[in-house]
Amino acid sequence: MTLRFAIPSKGSGYDATIALLESCGLRVTRANPRQYTAVLRGLPDTEVLLHRPADIVTKVAEGAIDLGVTGYDLLHELHGDDDDDVLIVIDDLGFWRVELVFAVPQSWIDVTSWADLADLAVEFQSRGRRLRIATKYPNTVRRFCYEHGINVFELVESQGATEAAPGLGYADIIADITETGTAIRENQLKIVGGPIIRSQAVLIGSRRSLRGQPARLEVVRQLCELIEARRRGRLFYSLTANLPGASVEEVGRKVTARHELAGLQGPTIAPVWSKFISESGWYAVNVVVPQEELLPAIDYLRSIGASSVTTVQVQHVFRAESEAFARLSARLDEEQL
Repeated sequence: MTLRFAIPSKGSGYDATIALLESCGLRVTRANPRQYTAVLRGLPDTEVLLHRPADIVTKVAEGAIDLGVTGYDLLHELHGDDDDDVLIVIDDLGFWRVELVFAVPQSWIDVTSWADLADLAVEFQSRGRRLRIATKYPNTVRRFCYEHGINVFELVESQGATEAAPGLGYADIIADITETGTAIRENQLKIVGGPIIRSQAVLIGSRRSLRGQPARLEVVRQLCELIEARRRGRLFYSLTANLPGASVEEVGRKVTARHELAGLQGPTIAPVWSKFISESGWYAVNVVVPQEELLPAIDYLRSIGASSVTTVQVQHVFRAESEAFARLSARLDEEQL
């Protein structure tokens, strides 16, 4: 049974998704760039569908698509945090990192927090009108406002450049996503309070179409394994060093004396067949260390006699099972009870 897998049809989401899949050894191919279907080379029985990210959420909820890449902000807006029709399979794919924030005119120097916005809404009401908030996320913003005491307001749906709304006069403030805040500042606005939500690309699945479908779930497992292992691998380096010693045991004791630098489970040690006949007693040591421990590990290997150290970024780190798929399976099993 074919797995229907949707990815963003264009823009940065498309580019980042393609890059992620290719780094996993999977390649999306289509006959021409105008087609909205494609083949995923490297993963059998999978049809790739290209859609708008918001449509991916809707179609996954309906069961028309089995699996899809979209933004958490869109999932939160369209289905909230408690919808059994859509299951988050992987909660962070490593791109599309944005925040949904409130922004007000920079001239409002006394407005710096959500509490100030609540007071401002009351002040606007006393003047006979409501605080107007331009946003593309009405459901998320409405829920947030009521939860934080901002009770009197009017949401203005924004289809274009939301940050321009106050300057054009059809809204007082905005609630919009931002990555760097540049567009907000360029429109003479400032962010108040913290993020309403933090968002990133997520992999979502359909409860309706995956439950009780072992063939589809097997393809999902393979995809989860590859994505998790690739994302995990980027955090590690493989180090190889030549160390002098009388035996494997002696070298092993030296390397593992710094437990945190001794690799994921310990070093791999093997005798070096020296090209110089007069030299012996050298061993090749290989350890895998987290990226943040790269230089400390190199310095330590030098301190115990390493003559040279080479490094390679790890491509994949597979564990005993896919954590994402295990969580998905547990959720689907719960639904059957």
